[in-house]
Amino acid sequence: MKLFFLLVCTLFSQPRNSYKIEFGNTAGRTNDWIILSDNVMGGMSEAVMQHGSKAVMIRGYVSLQNRGGFLSIKSGWGQRDLSAFKMVKIVFRSTLQQYAFTLENSRRWYEPAYKHTFRAGKVNAWETVYLNLEDFTEERIGNPTGNKVDSDILKNIVRIGIATNEKREGPFELEIESIEFL
Repeated sequence: MKLFFLLVCTLFSQPRNSYKIEFGNTAGRTNDWIILSDNVMGGMSEAVMQHGSKAVMIRGYVSLQNRGGFLSIKSGWGQRDLSAFKMVKIVFRSTLQQYAFTLENSRRWYEPAYKHTFRAGKVNAWETVYLNLEDFTEERIGNPTGNKVDSDILKNIVRIGIATNEKREGPFELEIESIEFL
């Protein structure tokens, strides 16, 4: 109940502007995100991406072979100032896998990224999660540093993504309708 009250208060105290990414292949929706997997470092995970009219579906198999263990979907490169926002709203459905929502402020793969985990509560049922931006934590090549994201970093986000986050071998499905910064 406290979380709900905090969420309602936060939503109504914020300016009404937002930054919304709607997935799909109909007018006004994005279909230009890409799959990035552990294949870039020799891993064996595989995924396919399909665009529906109002969502994107990622299906795949996470493999732990060759030190692998992740699949992700990433936006294109671009400058995004997210410092005016307090949270991220994600509308999705999935298998019961844990995911990480990622923010990158550098094009260099070895530079820190900022992550917040979330998990489906139900199998293949539409859900909405809210992630507080102040709770995003810094990781350098998968290792937490203990640092949090701050407004200077949020002013210079160059890429957004969602990745599997458990290093758990097996199949998964993730369908995303929208991501909105509030």
